[in-house]
Order: sequence, then C-alpha cells, then structure tokens
Amino acid sequence: MKALLAKLTVEQWRAIDAQYIDRSLPGGRAAVVLLTVALSLALQRYFGKPGFIAGVDGARELFASWPQPGLYPHLYWALFKLLSYFVLPALCIKLVLRENIGDYGLGKKTSRGAWLLYFGMLALVIPMAYGASFTDGFVRTYPKYREAADSLWGLLAWELAYGSQFFLLEFFLRGFMIFALARHVGALSIFIMVVPYAMMHYSKPPAECFGSILAGIALGTIALRTRSIYGGVFVHCGVAWSMDLFSLWQQGKLQRLLEAGGG
Repeated sequence: MKALLAKLTVEQWRAIDAQYIDRSLPGGRAAVVLLTVALSLALQRYFGKPGFIAGVDGARELFASWPQPGLYPHLYWALFKLLSYFVLPALCIKLVLRENIGDYGLGKKTSRGAWLLYFGMLALVIPMAYGASFTDGFVRTYPKYREAADSLWGLLAWELAYGSQFFLLEFFLRGFMIFALARHVGALSIFIMVVPYAMMHYSKPPAECFGSILAGIALGTIALRTRSIYGGVFVHCGVAWSMDLFSLWQQGKLQRLLEAGGG
C-alpha cells in the first residue's frame, strides 16, 4: 500500500518536475499569471455573484416579468465566469505568455487509464454525497438555485449553466494556473492552486471544503500528467449534478416535479 501511494503521489510529482520545469525563478511571467489569478478571483467575488446583477437598477423588475425570475441572477453568475475564469486567463496566455491556449489542458485527449481514475473518483464520491444528503447542512446548501425544481425547463437550464461553469473553473485552476506555473515550479503549482480552490469552498459544508483539498491535488496531478482538464470537468459535473438531485430528492421536490410531468 505504501509503495502504491508513493507511485500515485510522490513519483508523479517528480515526473511532473522533470517534465515541466524549464525556467528559473523569479520570473516576471509567473508574477503576471498570479496577478491574473488574483484579479479574476476579485472580479468574480465582487461583480460575479447573483446578488450583484439582482441589485442593478431595473434588473429585479425585468426578471420579475419573466418565468422563474430567480433563475436569471444564477445564469448571470455562471456567465460572468466566462470573463473571469476564461477570457482574462486566455488574454494572459496569448498576450503575455505568447503561447497556445490549447496547450493549457484543452488540446490532448485523456488516456484510458486516466478515465479509469476519474470513474473511480466518481464511484468513491457519489455514495459519500448520497450519505451527506441526509444532513440538514447539505439540503440547505444544494442546489444553489433554490427554485430549480419549480419546472423541468428551469432545472435543465440551471444544471446546464452549472455544468458549463465547471468547465470554466477547471480551465482556470487546472488549466491556466497550474500549466503556467509548472514551467517554473513543477508539481508545486498543484499545491499553489489548491489554496484558492479550498477557499472557494469556505461557504460549503466542512466535509466538502476539506475534501476539496484532496480532490484539488488529485485533479491537478492528473491534469498535468495527461495534459488535459476534460476528466476533471467530467468528475465535477458528475458529482455536482448528483448532489443537486440528491438534495432535491431528500426535499421531495424532484418527486413532485416528476409527478407533475415537468410543470
């Protein structure tokens, strides 16, 4: 067991160091990458939340005239991440690093072995999520859009937006951040990335926050070894969608929606 753990962790990180480190520190480019990360997170924190767009003059009245008015601030939340988690990093890659965006986890197919690991992670986490769904904290937290089960189209719209923002998140953290920094610090880039990733989970139940540290290390390691973020998107969407459905089921809302034929 000890040898297997070393093979999956320390040996992988040593291989990443050997594969990626080709630039010394300090480096101005690394500093710009970290500043881009800080700016992206700050923009999302202050301007990307559902409450921000809901507070804009006239927005609340406009949404009130549409079906499921509470949905649109959450769609804005997901859409804003296109700017903060994709556009800004992409500009940094093209204008500062002068590299191909596809080389940041977007261009290579994930190997069969990596997919087995991702399916294994899902098989491990989803039963844990189901067990957690029996707790009050879990039910109070998910789904983020509390009226998701008011209609079938609203649920589908929300889950599609929810899933798309996980692609953007994976590109931001496990694409842009670690691939850019790995050229300077190798596997240490994974642990630098885990810091903001864990902080993103401060509002979540404690088990999920602590679990994000281990998940971030695992997903970052696999992303660098496979040069792909797609498996991480798959795991994130699978877990997040199942958590929403488990919570709605525990609340009885999913059953009512199905009985009503989608509303």
